[in-house]
Amino acid sequence: MCSICGYFSVQEKPANVVVDMLQKTKHRGPDACGIYTDGEIFKGVRIEELKSGKSTRICIGHSRLSIVGGEDSVQPFISCDGSISLVCNGEIYNYQELQGLLRDKHALKDEISDSEVLLRLIEEMYNGDLLRTTQDVVEMLNGMYVFVVTDGRDVVIARDPIGVKPIYYVEEGKTVFFCSEKKGLWDIGDKIKRVLPGNILCINERGISIEQGAKIERLQIDITDPDEATTLYGDALADAMEKMLRGLNVDKIGMIFSGGVDSVLIAKIISDAGWDLRCYCVGEENSDDVKNAERVAKDLGLSLRTIYINERKVESILPEIIESIEINGLLQVEVAVPMYLAAKAASEDGVKVMFTGQGADELFAGYSWYKDVLGKEGFLKLHNDLWRDIDLLYDDTLEREDKVTMAHSVELRVPYLDGNVVRCAMRISPELKIKDKNDPVRKWVHRNVASLFGVPDYIAYRPKDAAQSGCGIHLLMKEIAEEHFKNEEIEKVELEDRGSNYRYLNEEYGTNAMWAYLDEVTKVNHCLGGEG
Repeated sequence: MCSICGYFSVQEKPANVVVDMLQKTKHRGPDACGIYTDGEIFKGVRIEELKSGKSTRICIGHSRLSIVGGEDSVQPFISCDGSISLVCNGEIYNYQELQGLLRDKHALKDEISDSEVLLRLIEEMYNGDLLRTTQDVVEMLNGMYVFVVTDGRDVVIARDPIGVKPIYYVEEGKTVFFCSEKKGLWDIGDKIKRVLPGNILCINERGISIEQGAKIERLQIDITDPDEATTLYGDALADAMEKMLRGLNVDKIGMIFSGGVDSVLIAKIISDAGWDLRCYCVGEENSDDVKNAERVAKDLGLSLRTIYINERKVESILPEIIESIEINGLLQVEVAVPMYLAAKAASEDGVKVMFTGQGADELFAGYSWYKDVLGKEGFLKLHNDLWRDIDLLYDDTLEREDKVTMAHSVELRVPYLDGNVVRCAMRISPELKIKDKNDPVRKWVHRNVASLFGVPDYIAYRPKDAAQSGCGIHLLMKEIAEEHFKNEEIEKVELEDRGSNYRYLNEEYGTNAMWAYLDEVTKVNHCLGGEG
């Protein structure tokens, strides 16, 4: 995991612009850093070591959080002939299989990172057309990634098909700047765009083009037997976890742990594999999440650290959270609070890698509104809506979750969104996921797999509660806002927000005071690029 940033310019620009972007996102990569400047590469331990007065047409920066690979895995990487350079943010889970296919295996060190394998793949397939080469290579990858590669003429940026890792860019005149987080671009331009999941951005003297990269195939629904569904999905999940756990250069692993089926299932797999697992639960004392997490952790022998929240703690961290997630909508902020505090606690414990149960509800119709879709429009519309929500996960949740964990230099892994897991789950008939419009449990195949893997049935078949209510944050935010405004009449403030519930629920989320309070916090603390 890391921060990547840079620019392509028709006219030379000072490389220190990229060093400044690295400084603003240094929380993403505290272990080492490097920059590429028109064919030359400079590396250091601290970002300050990269300062230079050089001006270049192409400059790419990288700061590293060490997860896979040894000390020689500091980026940018350069090809054997010096013609191609690459920086990558993320993990390529099938890099060992791909490494075995390379022609010049003897040229590779025994201890090699997944990103270096990616460069060797591009180098071996490169035929003078960097865009086409990149399009061919991304079809081979299983992972979460954004990578930037250049041959000195073109700069190509590729994002994984689910959108687990973010990348943003801004055009200023004849220069295109890009960065892993918006905060690296706030001082450059105000029309910040993102590279969408599965897209490739190609930049050269002719300008910008947006091209198709890797995508998750929408296979036909052909798994209709419940036993077959349980077996295939269980195998796909186990395989995804094996790939995500191997090669980790860490001595312990963290788990975002709500006590629900999604997080407990992943924790059980990690624990059974023999890893030193640390689970982190955030909530009000005696909240449903805390009580369930403590019970199941005790029953399964899992190490659990509970972080209790109250009005004062939440109030004090809101500016940090808004700055981290780069958005101040009520739902986004509320859902970020428990994950932010969990990642902070994990970082304090020396954890560099955490897992989350994100994505299972979209794969298996876990949210309450899906039964309304089923009741009104049927199983085919439900299946279509699940695909739509998977496509929008990057905007609803993934970019936020990447930022709140990387704010503490912690990498987040999302096994339910592994490409093979998604393909398998979406081949399963929706009739095996939710029984009917009155089904209070939902996610039946997923829950059956959890039970098969040893998750206690009181968790495996426990009805879902939303994160913001299960941990108590929603009511805390309401109390904070009401106390702040002393029951004044407050008009609704329109702030940017997102989340799948806005697509399904015809109701206002929160109170006017809650929205106005977040607006005030943002302006007073200049959380969003000095806004206000």
